[in-house]
Amino acid sequence: MSPAILPGDFLLLDPTIRRWPRRGSVVVVREPGSDILAIKRVAARPGDHVRTPDGLVHLGGDEAWLLGDALGRSIDSRAYGPVSADRLVARAWFRYWPAGRIGRLR
Repeated sequence: MSPAILPGDFLLLDPTIRRWPRRGSVVVVREPGSDILAIKRVAARPGDHVRTPDGLVHLGGDEAWLLGDALGRSIDSRAYGPVSADRLVARAWFRYWPAGRIGRLR
């Protein structure tokens, strides 16, 4: 899958979000262990089950499984596991620059 966000994209964020948005949503999180801000996609929500090479992971009531769009290079839940809602910073929902790519994020 090609990345939805590219270097130089300017995004509108919704920082009022308190719960994990629907699957497929693009979110900004503080990566576990480093506090680096990262943009990831919600692949599974609280209560879901995720199949990993190590077995089945059951997500708790405030956890989500996040993946990057560049699956071969992304550091995401496959490396650091489920992410709790207290790491959620915002939901990215609209790209307003560059002019040729303006629109809602999919």
